[in-house]
Amino acid sequence: MGKVITDYHMHSQFSADAHTTMEEMCRSAVEHGLKEIVFTDHFEFYDHDFTGYREDEEVFFDEYFREIERCRGLFEGKLRILSGVEAGQGQIDPEYAETILGRYPFDYRIGSLHKLHNVDLAETEYYPDSLDSLARYNLQQLSRLAQVGQFDCMGHVDLMKRYTARVGLSINFMDYREELTEIFKIIIQRGKGIEINTSGLRQDVKEAFPSLEIVRLYRECGGEILTIGSDSHYARDVAAGLENAREIALAAGFTQLATFHGRKCSFYSIV
Repeated sequence: MGKVITDYHMHSQFSADAHTTMEEMCRSAVEHGLKEIVFTDHFEFYDHDFTGYREDEEVFFDEYFREIERCRGLFEGKLRILSGVEAGQGQIDPEYAETILGRYPFDYRIGSLHKLHNVDLAETEYYPDSLDSLARYNLQQLSRLAQVGQFDCMGHVDLMKRYTARVGLSINFMDYREELTEIFKIIIQRGKGIEINTSGLRQDVKEAFPSLEIVRLYRECGGEILTIGSDSHYARDVAAGLENAREIALAAGFTQLATFHGRKCSFYSIV
């Protein structure tokens, strides 16, 4: 039986919300039997009128790549360590985003939506009477990201449900099947993919991002490129939920997962 040997969404000390060094994350990956991992540390883009604290400084990238090389030496022959980035809100100014990200030799890029109007989804206020309009605006921004974002896979498509669950509200993005279908068709036409992000299994929502139904819809639209990642910010969460995600992938009709090296896609079997 095939198994998941890759974790394609991990954070290290180079992400402001992470709590473990790159070396410790690598050690955990080896202990969990992984063969290949990607560090996808955060890089956020903001609306131009933003005047508060910024997380879009690129000065850490040089240090990030030095640490990647150091860890590659430490774990040579045990673990393939790839360089990645999780770029948030790349749809805001795609030319500027590519100017920044294009300077660095990433193996893999995740395109994510963490914020609306510079407000993090985690800090957004959710109310029953405005949930539908907020979800539709979220999907509009995801559609824009699908059209112009310079990513390899779109991250946690239905992330908003993580935060609605915190306040006792439920949202099912399959209620927006038409909008999701449009997004997936754009992604597929551009030769991009999506991820199954297992972090929701460890949170109040108790469900992966996206749900099985959404992954199945992506497959029905013709989607082929799929990665799986733990979105781990602690060493203890490396590889967490990967087998659950494999079961979702298989149930949705996938028999292989994508890998990226120098942003070139290849596949391995999970059957």
